[in-house]
Amino acid sequence: MSAKRLPVAALLAAALLAGQTALADDGRALYRQYCAKCHGDEGRGKTWRGWLFRAENLSDRTWQDKRSDAEILHAIDKGPGAMPAYRESLTEEQRATLVQVVRALVHP
Repeated sequence: MSAKRLPVAALLAAALLAGQTALADDGRALYRQYCAKCHGDEGRGKTWRGWLFRAENLSDRTWQDKRSDAEILHAIDKGPGAMPAYRESLTEEQRATLVQVVRALVHP
């Protein structure tokens, strides 16, 4: 690789990393805004709303293992039980990002 290409490659890698970081930050912000009221910051559902509406413990490994990304997306889209539906209020990208955030909540 030439010396001229190395800085460009490094810049592209840095931009990609920055984009992933921004997406992760956006995902956490979306989760806090739309999900944490019931599911809590860690996804355990241990909030007063979580208890009231019987919110799922999103951090539970068993719960995570039993659900596909498509099932989680469907829940975000349709809002099972008392959960609101977000298909009309969030973009497809935002909903897909929330799926990734939910997956990151898993605890052993």
